[in-house]
Amino acid sequence: MKEENMKSEKEELGRAALFKNKNFIALFIAALFSAPGYYVYLIGVEWLMLSIDDNRFFFGMLFMAASIPRLLLLAVGGIVADRFNKRTIVFISNITRASLIILLIVFVLQDSVTPYHLIVLAMFFGISDAFSYPALSSLAPMILSEDQLQKGNSLIQMTTQISPILGPALGGTLIALLGFVGVFSVATTMLVISAIAILSIRIIEEEIDEEKATPWEDLKEGFAYMRSNELIVTIVVMAFFLNFFFSGPLAIGLPILVKDIFSGDVVGLASIETSMGLGALLGALLLTMYKLKQPGYTILFSLTGLGILYTFTGVSTSVMMTAALVGFMGFLTQLLNIPIITMMQQITERKMLGRMMSFFMTVSTGLVPVSYLVTSILIGFNINIQSIMFASGLMITALALFQFRNPKIARFSFTKEGEAL
Repeated sequence: MKEENMKSEKEELGRAALFKNKNFIALFIAALFSAPGYYVYLIGVEWLMLSIDDNRFFFGMLFMAASIPRLLLLAVGGIVADRFNKRTIVFISNITRASLIILLIVFVLQDSVTPYHLIVLAMFFGISDAFSYPALSSLAPMILSEDQLQKGNSLIQMTTQISPILGPALGGTLIALLGFVGVFSVATTMLVISAIAILSIRIIEEEIDEEKATPWEDLKEGFAYMRSNELIVTIVVMAFFLNFFFSGPLAIGLPILVKDIFSGDVVGLASIETSMGLGALLGALLLTMYKLKQPGYTILFSLTGLGILYTFTGVSTSVMMTAALVGFMGFLTQLLNIPIITMMQQITERKMLGRMMSFFMTVSTGLVPVSYLVTSILIGFNINIQSIMFASGLMITALALFQFRNPKIARFSFTKEGEAL
């Protein structure tokens, strides 16, 4: 009983320390506004594209335009994150996104928006993401102790996952009440607030030995480090194929399901995306309260469930049924993402964090642009989006079942010091 009381007191102290950390609170607030602001913009631009042109190939190109520059520049973003102030990088990224949305507002006010405008703006969003993601992912380990990482990542993910709840709900309402200018103005304001919050973070970053390495040498050092860690390689390969079957059909498929299959409106799309965000929020909340003892098996069981639910989404018959399925999928994605991110942060040396997070994102999402392209082409050949989603769900389920044979994932656990066993 005494040991249990000591353990409880230790957990309470850890929780208190987390919320007394001013840097973490600033990061928390920045995430609270940044991701919802992006989703408010995203639902606005998705519905705008669907409204101004009936060619669904352009809709698929909207996603490809963001993903290709993001993929090509993520490795560069990781090098930049390891060499320069991470807080400044995230600030510039948020301000850049806000400026791009202001430009879109000008086009809307002039009634001159074309699919090509939206595709070019998406490309610049992708460039911004390539520099923001490695820097943002590297901030948490510099602010928190190792034993706080799962809780801290869960809270950041929880605020991030408010975005698919608040973002689509707010975005859909604003489109209905104020039109596209209203929705894009709110998105701009939220990104500016996030940028201001990120500036309040105060950390002293380690000086890099600058006799040092050129960017090319940094890149080669990062690749060598990644190849030397079998666990990182295993995670990346699994994520590489998962994203091909999941990202394209889901991102492109949900709006098309609502508008073309269910004959719904923007409120229906907002309901589905809000449901996914609510599920993801609950998953993140669970992991703030419960520390995983077997994160490897959690990842694999969650991936299996995700594949099964995705398969059923392909035969859904209504907005409400799709919303329920997507909500459970959102919950399971958090039981995948948070353990994987925490795993990567704990087994990576601090000086390599920016590069490793960028390499992870680059390689694991390497097939995402191809996924968007293939999905768009299949739709262009009049293949039903539900058939595409059904087949993709089956492939994800098969991938998950195969990985149960992989001990690097299945038996993964952490020591108290955060070292992988």
